[in-house]
Amino acid sequence: MCLAQNVTLLLDLFKKEEIVYLKYIEVGIIAFVVSYILTPYLARVGKKQNMVDLPDHRKVHEEAIPNLGGIVIFFGFLLSLLFIVQIEGQVKTLMVGGVIILLLGIVDDIADLSPKHKFIIQMIPALIVIIYNSDLINSFIVNQLKSLDLLGYLLYPVLIFWIVGVTNSINLIDGLDGLACGVSIITLITFFVLGLNQNFETLNLISIALAGSMLAFLKFNFYPSKIFLGDSGSTFSGFMLASIGALWVLKSENVFFIFIPIIILALPIFDTLFAILRRYRGHHPIFQADKGHLHHRFLARGLSHKNAVLLLWGISATCSIIALILAL
Repeated sequence: MCLAQNVTLLLDLFKKEEIVYLKYIEVGIIAFVVSYILTPYLARVGKKQNMVDLPDHRKVHEEAIPNLGGIVIFFGFLLSLLFIVQIEGQVKTLMVGGVIILLLGIVDDIADLSPKHKFIIQMIPALIVIIYNSDLINSFIVNQLKSLDLLGYLLYPVLIFWIVGVTNSINLIDGLDGLACGVSIITLITFFVLGLNQNFETLNLISIALAGSMLAFLKFNFYPSKIFLGDSGSTFSGFMLASIGALWVLKSENVFFIFIPIIILALPIFDTLFAILRRYRGHHPIFQADKGHLHHRFLARGLSHKNAVLLLWGISATCSIIALILAL
């Protein structure tokens, strides 16, 4: 009787696992198909409506390119989740925050907002994610940071800084065709693998939905690009990556895993930090754009546009592999 019960339980477990994996496959495929269909259509709309990124002295493209990528990846992401899961709880919170970031990016693509104003508004979705997950954060502080006493509650401002910082770091590396999109996909796949190891179904669905949408978009975004992510796409992607990374650490309940998302996102994070340091030392405004980013330096050394992107993807993938080895 006991053996029969064990076999039944084992079969039930396999069925549950199979259902979960089917969800991941369905979400990824739907996101990919929606994005693949929408991208060329919105590229044409962008050109007709003059919603384009114009070339200037600090950009590498030489013609006006539609910049509606954020709308594409958002709808691919949203529709894939709507078909498979209920938009509630953690998913709903990330969606609300993501919509705010997306709309802010669209306005910025049109009106070119002040970086300081954008920075302040970006704190709102960060706070939404943090407030909703306050129980999870408090549990992490009590169980993992108890040796720090009250200093453990500095995790709250650290998380705000993390989400806003990564949101902007992905935006800052979006300087070559397909670069930010490819780095985002590598990061999402890495978080998906980490989530599989710990059965974080909700985070896994979010990761695979966004990865599927961005993978289809990448076909049109890779050199020579027919459509850009725009500030809407790069900041939306950055916000989701930052939030997924933070929630993965909090759910893992391992204080040493705090460093894993930093390693995975080392390329955009350190490129941003060096940009801030470079501008500070050069007595330039910190938010003032320049051509000193890593991708600009590779081009200046004679690398082709495509090879520079592939090399940076390789660096990002290497960081992810190191993180996976350390975490798993």
